Amino acid sequence: MLVAGLLLPLIGWLLWRLLSPLLRLKRQMQEVGRGHRQRVSLDTRMHELQQVADTFNHVEVERSQALASLEGRQAFLDAVLASSPVGMFVTDTEGALTYMNQALVELTGFKVYQEARHEWMRHIHPDDSATVLELWHHSMASGEDFLQQFRYYRRSGEPLWLEVHTRPAMAEDRVLGFVGTVKDITERREEEALRQWEAEHDPLTGLLNRRGFERRLEEALADWRKTGNPASLILFDLDHFKPINDEGGHALGDEMLRRIAQVVAWEVRRSDHVARQGGDEFAVLLPSCTVAHAEQLAQSLVEAVGEVEVSQGGRDFRVTLSLGLTSFQEGDERIATVIERADAAAYRAKREGRNRAVTCEVSAESDDG
Repeated sequence: MLVAGLLLPLIGWLLWRLLSPLLRLKRQMQEVGRGHRQRVSLDTRMHELQQVADTFNHVEVERSQALASLEGRQAFLDAVLASSPVGMFVTDTEGALTYMNQALVELTGFKVYQEARHEWMRHIHPDDSATVLELWHHSMASGEDFLQQFRYYRRSGEPLWLEVHTRPAMAEDRVLGFVGTVKDITERREEEALRQWEAEHDPLTGLLNRRGFERRLEEALADWRKTGNPASLILFDLDHFKPINDEGGHALGDEMLRRIAQVVAWEVRRSDHVARQGGDEFAVLLPSCTVAHAEQLAQSLVEAVGEVEVSQGGRDFRVTLSLGLTSFQEGDERIATVIERADAAAYRAKREGRNRAVTCEVSAESDDG
């Protein structure tokens, strides 16, 4: 028992000597993990334990290099996104915003990304909102691209036209989220609208030209055939207009045309379409208008235009209307048929003495017969 008592401390001391390097290795590994040291340093004659320490140091060096490389790439990506002049954003797989770059924050007028994250959808124009959100949710669910142009209000209330394009971010056939770009296309849309306006309007009077008017007449006829919604067509030219050009000059003639345009536009409803077809020929399309109401309006035009006067050199000039009126009828397939009826009625008004409105409810061919 005396010998055993003397050996126990010795055995404990030997165990401590054997385990001490392992305990130091464990402690140093924990310190590396907490970032308090960069590598383990072990002074031991235990070859296997030294191999473990060396392997750990090698793996730690590789891990640190990989982490530094990843952090560098992330920092580079963040810098690219932040400095991009194009608005960019990232969403999760459900379509919720997880990132907006500074260009997009400024474009939408929000102060910070966190503010924009929960409010951006509320600023879509009410007329576009339902369609945009329906397509947005469809794209998120299907993984398909989202590409839409829509009207948007900045936080200040300023209207914009935006083009938004998103694509799925994939990794091994798995959707991680969506990446999108946002372009301000307001100027482009305004230019397109101006070109469209110029293509369909008369530069002298600001009324529709023949092209713009016939497009609207086609649309009204299609609506009539689909829904039965009534519409009427008025065609007229100016009586006694030639003397104004011949005696007063084209500038005076142009002034008369502008005044006629103003008077006609004032007499009709805001929903009606007025056109200068060319020369002294005008047209009025009256959607959702019965013949009875159209006849009242036609008579008002005859009276109002008859009061328009231009003067030059002490002489006053006036014009009157020869006006033809018709409405859409069963069997109308082409706008040419409707135009022919109204034109025949206008010709009859001129033939019957001018300064009057004539309604044609039958085809031009029957009328001629």
